[in-house]
Amino acid sequence: MLMTMRFTEAQLARVRAVSPRLNVVQKSVKEGADFNDTSALFDGDEEIFYGMIPPRDLSRAPRLRWVQLHSAGINHLKDHPIWQSDVRVTTASGIHAVPIGEFAIALMLALARKIPLMTRLQARAEWPRGKWNLFLGTELRGKTLGIVGYGSIGREVARIARYGFAMRILAMTRGNARHDRGYHESGIGDPAGTLPEAWFTRDQLLALLAQSDFVLIATPLTEETHGLVGERELRAMKPTAFLVNIARGGIVDERALVRALQEHWIAGAALDVFEREPLPADSALWTLDNVIIAPHIAAATPHYDDRAIELFCENLSRYLRGDALLNLVDTQKGY
Repeated sequence: MLMTMRFTEAQLARVRAVSPRLNVVQKSVKEGADFNDTSALFDGDEEIFYGMIPPRDLSRAPRLRWVQLHSAGINHLKDHPIWQSDVRVTTASGIHAVPIGEFAIALMLALARKIPLMTRLQARAEWPRGKWNLFLGTELRGKTLGIVGYGSIGREVARIARYGFAMRILAMTRGNARHDRGYHESGIGDPAGTLPEAWFTRDQLLALLAQSDFVLIATPLTEETHGLVGERELRAMKPTAFLVNIARGGIVDERALVRALQEHWIAGAALDVFEREPLPADSALWTLDNVIIAPHIAAATPHYDDRAIELFCENLSRYLRGDALLNLVDTQKGY
């Protein structure tokens, strides 16, 4: 087994403890190197790989049978030769529910209570006149939250929103399955799918948007979801509604979003992801006062790697037993 992420000795020991059959090798790489190619790190005997991107030259890994990704998304592997092989690929979906779920709620609260305006005034040491009217915001309690993509993150946001703020939950999914069949931590999210008051398909997206006070984008980026939210969808939202995107930038048409924010089709947006990253300095999004920009850091807490190791160990046990793997990528669906 080859692991290229920089795990601690304690985390590696947790992996080795799964089975004495394992020969675990960690080859630490420089920051960002996993996003290029890992072919040179392979000796040829590796059966399992853990990292951000598998080798592009699969002839360097003739015995490779399974790749466990350190990420939930697979869009960075577009056109990768791994998809033309029989190597199984699994993702880290499910480990992001708590950090990104909490971050999404934080963004919703910040939009509702105009926190960015407060920080701008603080930076200028300015105590505003007419502060009551200036900061007259909205409350989350009792509002409607529309979740586009009811996976592990969307379900955790729904749990916090429903039990913490008595929000009404609407959910859009690709299929009819209401249960979460992927990996999820105990006590987290809504694995049985009991929280949404109503369920929507993609064809019913406009109806979900029209009813929502907050819209959370939490669906994977695939060919099907690229540009899912464009001008028509943004115009369907309430002028008092807020959009939060913690999924992938390509799901929302940025040009249409900029216009929606400039012309106040919607009240505001909070974005952790963008079509191009880093967000170009000339992007109009930087100039708007009704948008929160975060540099794709929603999952950044000290617990990411520990959660990733727990998921990997569960999948590793399954692999050694010959059982079905969690979060196995369906190449037809794109996630």
